[in-house]
Amino acid sequence: MDRKDQVVQTIIDGIYRDLEKNKSITFIKGHAEFSSPVDIQVDGRAITADKTILAVGSKQVIPNIPGLAEAGFTTNYEALQLRELPESMVIIGAGYIGVEFAQMYSRFGTKVTMIGRASRVMPREEPELSEALGKLLLKEGIDLRTSTEVIRAGKEHGKRFVVAKKGEEEIRFEAEEILVASGRDARVESLGLQQAGIEMQGSYLKVDDTLQTTAPNIWSLGDANGGYMFTHRARYDGPISALNAVENAGRKVDYRVVPRAVFSEPALASVGLTEAEARETGRNIKAGRAYFKHSGRAKAMAETDGLVKIITDDESKEILGAHILGVHADILIHEVVTAMHNHGTIEPITKSIHIHPTLSEIVKDASKAAR
Repeated sequence: MDRKDQVVQTIIDGIYRDLEKNKSITFIKGHAEFSSPVDIQVDGRAITADKTILAVGSKQVIPNIPGLAEAGFTTNYEALQLRELPESMVIIGAGYIGVEFAQMYSRFGTKVTMIGRASRVMPREEPELSEALGKLLLKEGIDLRTSTEVIRAGKEHGKRFVVAKKGEEEIRFEAEEILVASGRDARVESLGLQQAGIEMQGSYLKVDDTLQTTAPNIWSLGDANGGYMFTHRARYDGPISALNAVENAGRKVDYRVVPRAVFSEPALASVGLTEAEARETGRNIKAGRAYFKHSGRAKAMAETDGLVKIITDDESKEILGAHILGVHADILIHEVVTAMHNHGTIEPITKSIHIHPTLSEIVKDASKAAR
């Protein structure tokens, strides 16, 4: 935790130093609220802006589970502040946060139970790989309960508990800590959206493909818009929203090639469509696979779990999606991300020379299998 705090503080300090160095930026701390589309109040200070870009981010969604508030719980934020290792932990949610924290605390020595409503961890990812990841988590000793929904929680005799339902069966789990890892909504409380003329779409800000809100002079980027909630997606949005706001550039976002990763071990990384999603487009598709257990480098590293799966259009050979479960998957995926830019095909991967022995050869082998 001390090392984590030091790393985070170094990053934060760097951001503030950059702000201070840039004399074109006036940085104001405080709570901002629109009083009109061009008027903003910051703790009583009035600011007028012809154009505004919102980068307000998201907040943890706390599920409506009876007794949860009374029992007490942590979010991913508090779970990174704990100074003593919990003996046991129940994690509600089996997505990115749930998987990463389940494995992390389990490896530290906490007895972890992870409960997810879907039939597998990472339910939006390629089933073949997410199911394999679930089996690896079980093998490590994590008590993974899928197709299971928490219906109530509480605290008795100093112990927290949750009661979950799978089919008709109710199961009680006791733990020292309950970690809620169940989704995020836009952070827009007291922002004065109505006064600004900004509409919501569900739990998120409504924007078009130029990141413009329903107020013609206000743009929004990142998590608050829904969809892919990643730092790298927000960094992609930033220049587009700035160019559109300042220069009326009319740039449009293209989220077809947004890579994503869960930082488990082995990591699970993806870009583009799953095989099922690709088939739903009506195209004839082909899926190529290659396995880490066949890689000389993976054998040398003793990291042979996992596979690479690449999905292509069978006629044009355009890459429609790629999915990697394995060591350094979050790094390996970028070869495919680059190839997919501008609707690229697998040819640059299959015909280029890859260093031997490296893990990147597995990506090439999967691409060749998808020809």
